Amino acid sequence: MNAAVISLSATFFAFFTAVYFYWESKQAKRAQKRARVWFEAEDEQKRKSFIYLFGDKYDESELSDNLQEKLAHANMSMKASEYAAVCILLFAVLWFLHHFLLQLLFPLDVVLAYFLVWGGSKLFLNSKKNKRSNEFNKQLPEICRMMSNTVKAGMTLHQGIDIVAKELPAPAGLEFREMNQELNLGGNFDEVMNGLTHKIASEELKIFVNTISIQRRVGGNLAEVLGIMAGTLEERERVNKEINTLTAEARTIAIMLPALPVVMALMMNFIIPGFLNPLFTPLGLILLAVFIVFQLVAVGIIRQITKIRV
Repeated sequence: MNAAVISLSATFFAFFTAVYFYWESKQAKRAQKRARVWFEAEDEQKRKSFIYLFGDKYDESELSDNLQEKLAHANMSMKASEYAAVCILLFAVLWFLHHFLLQLLFPLDVVLAYFLVWGGSKLFLNSKKNKRSNEFNKQLPEICRMMSNTVKAGMTLHQGIDIVAKELPAPAGLEFREMNQELNLGGNFDEVMNGLTHKIASEELKIFVNTISIQRRVGGNLAEVLGIMAGTLEERERVNKEINTLTAEARTIAIMLPALPVVMALMMNFIIPGFLNPLFTPLGLILLAVFIVFQLVAVGIIRQITKIRV
């Protein structure tokens, strides 16, 4: 009897032990499956072809630092290699159109395609950068007031950054939200503030960051300084709008001046095939060089006249 009870008890113990370890193994397999999915997703994001590997090498080199900084200022989530690939593709398409459709001879087709891509890329990135910095500058007086009120209420600057992140929309709200997360993770305050100047190309923002850094080190009435800065920035914004209105005509001329002759010459070459071929003679190349020099000088003079710093 005792042997039967012991045998039955051992059987039940072994059964429940087996069920327990089976359940634990199933849970472990599920956890491994979830982890495997994460790593597989990361593996899928890794570049495996030769072109992608070449792009990764370019992104890791110092050659891409300048382009990557411009993309960051323009708020574009592209890698430098991806943007360079788009530019190369556009260059190939423009060369094909110039050579086969407009029937331009070498090297005019290559030079024209290169300058169109180079100028278009520079204009595009600058416009995106200026648009983002202008949107941020419009929010900067409100940021100064909110930070000033935070200091007056006896709160810390970290708490002020948190309030700005919650109250203001993008781009300031998004950037301050990232700053708040970095500070919550233990980031250095000065380093986090200086990191913001690398993302947004704005002289007003640099003044704001430097003011806070200096006041934190040497002391002083930071709330009063930020309040004065808010009023100064609003007055500066008003003056800039007036200047932009008064110089709009001159800036439009600076864009149309070099574009009109080029567009007219291409239209004439499209209507009359071979119209631009005389430019490849020695005299034609000299005239082309003189034309480019005078165009650059004229555009530079107009830009200097309309460039008024407040």
